Amino acid sequence: MIAKEYYELLGGTNFPKDTNDRVQRFGNELNEKRLYEKFTTFDSTNDEMIVINGIKLFSFCEHHLLPFFGYCSIAYIPQGKILGLSKFQRLVDKIASIPTLQENVTSAIAEQVEKILEPKGLGVATTCVHSCMFGRGINTSTISVNSQVLKGAMKEGSARTEFLSRINNENPLS
Repeated sequence: MIAKEYYELLGGTNFPKDTNDRVQRFGNELNEKRLYEKFTTFDSTNDEMIVINGIKLFSFCEHHLLPFFGYCSIAYIPQGKILGLSKFQRLVDKIASIPTLQENVTSAIAEQVEKILEPKGLGVATTCVHSCMFGRGINTSTISVNSQVLKGAMKEGSARTEFLSRINNENPLS
């Protein structure tokens, strides 16, 4: 699975005996996340903002194939239905399981939540550390990257302010 030229490129000639098997299992885990489809919703009369903070985000940058990782916050104003809480982590895992860009992950999460719930308003924010920033190039460990998508009633006004306030006060990387 791991070609000899990659061993050499990384500065070695051999990896431990079971490395290929571990890489294969990791690939299988990522594929399982990509295939997940059971996004259970429930009817609800709630019309107040629901915020889910601290959702783990792990992916690989499509530019360098190096990891980026951090947290995601998702907030929405329901319109007749809510999503099971564990499904937010599964949705983020599904989307982030392919090499991509942080901004694309943020947008794709928003698109999927909007498709599943059709909320009155929606906000998605991600805060990540990119290993390409501290492992190569500028070699700094003090930079985190924030991206966000706001839709519907969350795009402006008091709902926008509430969303940004609630995620800024609860972000584990802040």
